[in-house]
Amino acid sequence: MSESCDNTHLKFIKEYVVPKILTQLQGETLLKFELEHASGLDGFMSALYNIKLHTQTADGAKQRLLVAKFMKGDVSFRESSKSYIQFANEIFVYERALPAFAKVLAAAKLDITIDDWVPHPYVAKFGYIEGLSAAPGVRESVLVLEHLKPRGYVLGPRLYLTREHLLPMCRTIGQYHAISYALRLIDPTQLESLKSEIVTLPFINDADPRDAQDNFYRYLYRAAFDRFYDFFDRKIDGNTFDKQNADDLKLIERLRDLRAKYIEEPTRLLEKIRTGVVDNEQDKHFGAILHGDYNRNNVLFRYEAQEAGDTAAPKVADVKMIDFQEMRYGSPCLDLSFFMYMNTTEETRDAIWQEMLQTYHTNMFNTLQAAVKGNASVDAAQLAAYSFEAFQAHFKRYAFYGVMICLHFLPWMLSSEEECAKISHLFETNLRGEEFHRVSIEIGADEVNMRLLAVLRHACKMGYMDEL
Repeated sequence: MSESCDNTHLKFIKEYVVPKILTQLQGETLLKFELEHASGLDGFMSALYNIKLHTQTADGAKQRLLVAKFMKGDVSFRESSKSYIQFANEIFVYERALPAFAKVLAAAKLDITIDDWVPHPYVAKFGYIEGLSAAPGVRESVLVLEHLKPRGYVLGPRLYLTREHLLPMCRTIGQYHAISYALRLIDPTQLESLKSEIVTLPFINDADPRDAQDNFYRYLYRAAFDRFYDFFDRKIDGNTFDKQNADDLKLIERLRDLRAKYIEEPTRLLEKIRTGVVDNEQDKHFGAILHGDYNRNNVLFRYEAQEAGDTAAPKVADVKMIDFQEMRYGSPCLDLSFFMYMNTTEETRDAIWQEMLQTYHTNMFNTLQAAVKGNASVDAAQLAAYSFEAFQAHFKRYAFYGVMICLHFLPWMLSSEEECAKISHLFETNLRGEEFHRVSIEIGADEVNMRLLAVLRHACKMGYMDEL
């Protein structure tokens, strides 16, 4: 990031962000503040800064650690990387959706607040921002949240999570989705209004003449399909597939159907899944305001304290969601299937798959019931539409989304550090080139391909490939 952008951000924090936050801190006066560009944590599209606030209260001095997030890059980069869409939607979550959800929680007198789901937000703005935008019409983004490190929140294991991590993730996302359903039942006009403010983030857009050239999803998922079907063609006549086994015969048939339908443009399947709750009458009531990128990378865990000498794995006490840039309106299965496939081993899936679904549904349904309790306009039949049986049937139609994510992203996560660095560099510098496509197919070799096959085997056995 350029030095001028860094200086602009720092100046904006000093002159706007800090005074804005102080207006929210009743009975506190500023002693001093410290700023640090957390460059090691910068993302592909974002720049992060740590803000340490020192204030005086009636009880003495108090210290807060906050994190500020800004959009990186020039206009061309922001358009090609879809930054404008992603940052607009993330700000929408904090500025519009979560406050609306908070009102539902408070009206129902639930013992849940939005601070139970996300770091406390202090500033959330997108568009022309005085003091930050270089000129009228120049869109910028700023998001300031509580930094959770002082409270003990950390990222979980790099890729695969345990039952201790997965079930709390199911709980949190279930509660979050429930409020979209509550709004549908008690205030559908408000839900529609919120939906209308979400900027559509399609996986493919035939109406855009630049989409074939500029849409990075197309390159990523075509490489992912080419990789897997290269493996499939090399292994189909060996002993990788058991042609005396009914499950494997069904898998082979489903894989051939998948290739026939989507090999030329795999993103069409992603788009079909994304738009399903809009296009299909039987699924419309399951449409929700999603996180959109709900997996280990975008969740922070806090662990229970352990006694000295305790060698057991620490228990997860709490979970917080971060990074809503990929948020969409769609099926809850987009959030669920992502981490349920991406962050589980074959053994974990076999052991607790149903438990994860039940944990999600129990927390979703209990929160929904509590949120609409006492509302005369909501009857038992409306709630029954969200029963576990109805949810499972819906999940079966949409769960392949998580498999698609794995086909693209799992090779990156399971490759060597050197391979991962190389593919990441090519993604940023030469996504459309032959080398990116070749490296996408080669990284991690067949050891990774066998992991992908295990994911597909599970999905086929569960019936998630039956309606693609």
